[in-house]
Amino acid sequence: MSMAKISIVITSRGNGCQIDDQTPYFVTITDCLGHPLRWCKKNYLFMPTHCGHLEVDIPPGCYTVFASHNPGGIPPFGNTLTHVQVVRVNCDDHVCVTLFAPGMHYCATWFKVAVETQIEALGQNNIDAKLARETVAAVEKFIAKLAPEPYAVNVLRAIEQGPPKT
Repeated sequence: MSMAKISIVITSRGNGCQIDDQTPYFVTITDCLGHPLRWCKKNYLFMPTHCGHLEVDIPPGCYTVFASHNPGGIPPFGNTLTHVQVVRVNCDDHVCVTLFAPGMHYCATWFKVAVETQIEALGQNNIDAKLARETVAAVEKFIAKLAPEPYAVNVLRAIEQGPPKT
């Protein structure tokens, strides 16, 4: 069987244009249902990066890739997660994947938006809508105390402008 190569880099926190070559990260590769890849008696869990980079050979397929700071931290995958990327690799491919390490402001903002937009669905899952609204209010206060990273500022500005007028 022909293998594929995946080359993974991790950005500096809140900066999608710079590779973080100082912080140790641990990469995990899963199938698209979230099961950790296990191939040829090897587990593709918590693989350490070197200078913000990791390169591995994997069988062809569709995978999700992410990294965490500390595999011994908050279960199941540690703490300080990067975003999750979906990657498709075919035989003999060499695919590059960049994992974005968001800052606290970015994460908290998206969490707030997720709760706000899912209040009705949360209620259907026995989570009180009042609790959800209180959570949104508390997270808004928390966000107000955080200095946003430039990436978050620019993304939020683009979202506020809305889609282009045609």
